[in-house]
Formats: sequence, structure tokens, C-alpha cells
Amino acid sequence: DTTNIGDDRTRYLIYVYLIAENPTQKRDSSSYQHQTLQSMQRLLILTFSYFFYTASYAQSCDCDSTFQIVKYHVETNYAGWFDKTKTFDKVKFKELIDQVASNTKSITLDSLCYKEIKRYLDYFQDGHLHLNIRNQKNESPNPDQPIAISKIQITEDEILTYLRSAKTPDKVEGIWENDTYKIGIIPSETTANLYNGIIIKSENKNWSPGEIKLTINKEKNNSYTLSFITGDKTELIKNKILFFKNILDATDLQLSRVYPEVKDKIPLDEYTLQNDPTNPKISFPKNDLAIWSFPNFYPQNADIVELLLEKHKAKLETTRYWIIDLRSNDGGNVRVGNFLLPFIYTKPIIWQSEFSRLTPDNFEYWYNTYVREYIESLPKEKQDQYDSIFAITKTHFGQFGHWDNENNPADTITYEKITNYPEKIVLLIDNNTFSSGELFAILARQSSKVIVMGEKSAGSIDYGNIVTHKTNCPNLTITFPTSRNTWLDNGISIDRDKVHPDIYIPKKIKNWIDFAYLQLRGQLKSNGK
Repeated sequence: DTTNIGDDRTRYLIYVYLIAENPTQKRDSSSYQHQTLQSMQRLLILTFSYFFYTASYAQSCDCDSTFQIVKYHVETNYAGWFDKTKTFDKVKFKELIDQVASNTKSITLDSLCYKEIKRYLDYFQDGHLHLNIRNQKNESPNPDQPIAISKIQITEDEILTYLRSAKTPDKVEGIWENDTYKIGIIPSETTANLYNGIIIKSENKNWSPGEIKLTINKEKNNSYTLSFITGDKTELIKNKILFFKNILDATDLQLSRVYPEVKDKIPLDEYTLQNDPTNPKISFPKNDLAIWSFPNFYPQNADIVELLLEKHKAKLETTRYWIIDLRSNDGGNVRVGNFLLPFIYTKPIIWQSEFSRLTPDNFEYWYNTYVREYIESLPKEKQDQYDSIFAITKTHFGQFGHWDNENNPADTITYEKITNYPEKIVLLIDNNTFSSGELFAILARQSSKVIVMGEKSAGSIDYGNIVTHKTNCPNLTITFPTSRNTWLDNGISIDRDKVHPDIYIPKKIKNWIDFAYLQLRGQLKSNGK
């Protein structure tokens, strides 16, 4: 959800154009057509604002301009704008806007700018709407510009020749690899206790052989700090190293030793699966119990869930009880959790639709992120068909709907059969179960197998499909949801009312897993099983 779209300059000019269109009102398609009587006025506004924009972007982080860009996105692209502002005290809201606008004119520090604009965004009380400040600890001096990369003219054979001749090589020295890079790590010729990680081979086109991807500093206490440059060459990340068998683990970067070869070794994928705290996990602490842990539903974890399902297929198909732990699940894409639905299913599952706020910015993000590559691979005739569909979509800019014009209020999930196992499932939620974690609970609890236990959820799912846009300030970005759940039209608000458990777990209970397991066994016994 952090992909930036388009060009900041273009978006700012669109922003000024929309001011002339009165962006605070919901518009139909005719509002976006050029009207002859206003064309000269808009041209003058755009011309003036172009020069204003250029001047403001030349400054280093003008906070007033940052606030105007944030305010534009909230008013023009944020899916909750209309619902939220209906409930606001109009006088107090205007006072807040005036205060923030006034204060940001004199702010020059990024941290103070962040705090001031955050006051405006916090007023909306939406966990998906927020300002982000770049971690100052791990960044290049100019985050918008690539870091200058050093290069050493050396081949893999030459690195191997050195390693074979070294009498007492350090344990960081060697040839290492992961799915993206093959790297040779050898001592620096100029600095003691410093080692250079040189690209031998790269699947990332930004990197080429000979470039120094990372450096490792050996501390006096024989610990190691690895500094590596990110794939886009814009950030420098520093972390301590943990060594395990053939694995070099620097938290954000893991490598497996290729040479010298280690006898006791573990595949890098298996190591990552077991040790990355953000990964979903499964365990079988008892013969009749499987525990799934989902700290998140990040899209990149979909492959891991499929791998776990395949690896433990036989065991899962005969395990009587499941516990799905969603405590502190901070969201992502609910489809990651939905891989479990065939086991959970007992009857058709109703999934309420989300309608997107149809705007030029939101369309551009959706199109570039999800469908452009696919459509451009199609024959011209098929591309033209999609162009026709999207031409209709664009006539609805200013409204809510689906990008493909299929506006069903809900989807229904069905499967061909009900699995014998698990017989019963506890789904654990707490006050930190957030976003897609909450949506998964809403979907899963429609099964008669499922009991939801724990505490009320965080309450942040009414508005979804999150995007992030840059501002004029390299260290500040804005994140906001672009779609709105249709249950709001029926007076239901999960953000307001939260997801409630079927059984509240008393605060005195410390071990929720044991509590849930006892409840599962007790409930099944009471049903005569």
C-alpha cells in the first residue's frame, strides 16, 4: 500500500484545477467537463499556480505547501470525506483548518510540520488516514536522490581465489546469496575491520556486478553491524547481524552462504519462514490442536500460507480443533487469511462490497498498480474493450463505484463441500486486531464452526484499499483509504462499534490459548461429541 503514483507537479496542478471546480462538493460527471465560460479563469489560475508550485518545491520542505497537498487528497480522494464531514461541527472544523493553515506557514522543521498536520488528520478519527514521517535513522541525505554507489572491478573467480588463499578468513567473508543477489564479501583494502559486499549477480536491474551493495563493520566485542543500500538505491539501512548455521541475518536482509560451504545448513526460505516475526506460522502443540498465528495479512505472505497448507495438509485434515490467533493483526489483504476459508466454511459467506471513490488520482493508482501490465499484454482488440469500459468509469468520477462498473452490493463465497475437520475453531481477537484482521473475523464467524473469543477489535475497517502519496516534503507522505464499505448505508459502522467476540476472555486470564482450547473441548463435549 505504499506505492506512489503519478508526478507531484501534475497532481498539484490538478489540485488547483479542482479548487476552481469546488472540490468540497460531490460532483457528477458533467462537473469534469470543460465549460467555455470558465475556461479562461481556470487557465489563469493554473498558469499562476504553476509558478507558485515551482517556487514552493524549490524550497526544502515548505510546510504550508505540504498541508495544502494533504488537504487536497483528503477532500478529493479520501473515501471517508463525505461521511465524516457530515458529522463534524462545521465551526470547530473550520477553526482547526484555519489554525493549522496559519501555523504551517512558519514551520520549517519536518517533525513539527508532521505534528501540526497530524492534528488535522486526527480530527477524522480514521486509523487508515494518517501522515507518515520517514525514519531519520535509516535514510540517505537526500531521500529523493539515489545514493552514490562505489564500485570495485573484481570477478567472482577473483573473489574465490582470494577466499581460497586466505589463511584465517573472518566468518563474514565468503560468497552469499538470496533470491535477488549473489554477493561476495571481502575485506576493505583501506579500512580495518570493514568488509565490502560486492554484487556478483543481481536480479534487480538497479544493481550490476562490481557495485558495493553492503558493508559490514566488525565491532570490538566481535559483534557485526551490516549497512546495506536498498534496492532502489535511495536508503541506507543499518542492522546488527545474527549468524545461524549458513545464514547471515541482518533483519531486513538475509543471505545464505554459498562458499565456503557449510555442512550443517538450512534453506534460506525455511529459515525465514521460521524466524521472521511478520510471517504467519502454524504449530501443533497437542494431537488434536492446530494453532495458526497471523500477526498480519501482508500480501507477500500469501505464498507462505499456501506453503504451510500444503506442507501440513495431511495433519490439518485430521486435526479436530483449530485456534486462529489474530491478536495484534495489523491488517494487509484479507485474501491472505481467506486461504483458510475452505476449512472454515459451513454455509455461504456474505462479503459486503467496497465502493471506491472514483477520482482521477484514485483511478490512476488502481490502473497502474493492478491492471496496466496485464492490459498492455493483450491484443489491441482486447485493449480497446477495456478502454471502452474505463471510458464509462471516468464519466462517474466524483461518485462511488467499482472501476469495472460492476456495482454488486455484496459477493457470496461458496465451496463444494464442508470439511470434516476441523470440527470447531476459535478465532482470537483483541483491541489491536485491525483492518483486514477485523474483516476476516467478520467473514469467518459466519461459519457455525467458529467461535470468536477475546476482546473488542480496534475498529478500523469502514474505509479500505489504502494508498500512499508523496508530498512536496521528501520525509512526509500521506496515507488514506480510497473505498467505502456498503454496510455503512445500513447504519452499521465497525469503526464505531468494533467487532465483538462471542465469548469475552476475562482480564485475569493470561494464557488465551489454553483458555480457548479448554472452551473448545468443553463446547464439543456439551454437544455430545
